[in-house]
Order: sequence, then C-alpha cells, then structure tokens
Amino acid sequence: MDADQRAREEGLPSRHERRRRETRERIATTALNLFRERGYDAVTIAEIAAAADVAKQTVVNHFPAKEDLLLAWHRPVEADLIDLIVQVPLSTPLPRFLREELPRMFAGAGEVLQAAPAEGDPRTAGDDRLAGIGEIIRNSPTLQDALRLRGSRYQEELAAILADRVPARLGPVAARALAAYILTTVTSMINEAERLRSEGRTPQEIADTLTDEIGRALDFLEHGIGVS
Repeated sequence: MDADQRAREEGLPSRHERRRRETRERIATTALNLFRERGYDAVTIAEIAAAADVAKQTVVNHFPAKEDLLLAWHRPVEADLIDLIVQVPLSTPLPRFLREELPRMFAGAGEVLQAAPAEGDPRTAGDDRLAGIGEIIRNSPTLQDALRLRGSRYQEELAAILADRVPARLGPVAARALAAYILTTVTSMINEAERLRSEGRTPQEIADTLTDEIGRALDFLEHGIGVS
C-alpha cells in the first residue's frame, strides 16, 4: 500500500492534495503581498505567477477570476448569509430573521468584512495580513465593480434558494424581491457595523445598535414612515 492509499483510508489528504493545497496557498499569499505593495489594479496574473514560481495557467486553474485571489482571504458576508438562510427553519418569519439573526451574525464576526477561514484556506485566525484587505478593496474601483457583480450573482443564488424552499407560495418575482431586500439590508448593516467597529464599539454594542436600526426600518415598512 502506497502513502496516498494509506492517507485515503485514514481520511487524510493525499500527497497530491497536499501539494495542490500548498500551491494554492503560495499563490494566494503571493497575490495578497503584491496587492498590498502595489495595489490590486497594478498587478497582473502573469506577475503573480512569476512571483509564485508557477505557470500562469496554474494560477487560473486555482483562481479562475482575478478577484478570486482576494476572496481566498476575504469571504463575502453574503456567502455566509446564504449558508445561514439555508439552515433557518421555514417557520421563521422574515422580519424576525432580519431583526434577530443578522445583527448577531455581524457582531460575532472578528472582522465585518471577513469570515473565519474554512479548512484549506490560506487564512489563519489573527493573521495580521487580513488587516489590509479592506484598504485593497477601497483603493480599487475595478475590484469593487467585480465584487458588486458577484453580489448580483449572490442575489440570484439566494432567490433560487428561497424559491426552491417555498415552491408552492413563492414565485420567481417574489423570490427575487425578497432576495434583493435581504441583501440590500445586509449591505447597509455591513457599512454600519464597519463604522461602529472603527469607533471602538464592542460586539454587544454593535449588535444592539443594528437590532435597533433594523427594528425601526421594519416598523416603518409595516406602519408607514409616520410611525413614532
């Protein structure tokens, strides 16, 4: 029995899988360093490949789109939201989900714009390199456009999930409308949570503020803008 067969039987990554993971991590780390040094827009895929000592096609095989190189470090909140919604019981009212679940989700994140790394990701908890992600995004209109486009795809994905979970009562128009409302709410919460965190607010203070803000927004929707 060779080492790869033994690894598979023991539930461990094979030598090929380890090498692939190491290559992916080296590419992601190299790209992040270059983005931080020179800016996202100034760095090409060919330059990343050369610095990581791999072929350009190898970079593309691991990261089909350039923004994927940054998303190896920055998992969009929308992706976590979709995972969360899939787990929410169908009996949970949408207002309660928005009022209670989302504020806790944002307050509990170590950084508003990044989630904990999944297994195999190059990110590690407390990694100082993650602090520069927001600045890279803010300084790159190209990257911002790419992330907005990706956000549109998340909206379609969320609409499909909602329509699939409630097929008898939720048609495509309603599913898209709900998905758009949820993700617009999420975007607003991201921005406000980031502002509060920059002011030094605690996770509990952020959660309380977001809960109050969302609660008032839902009251306006239910009762009208003249509600006191």
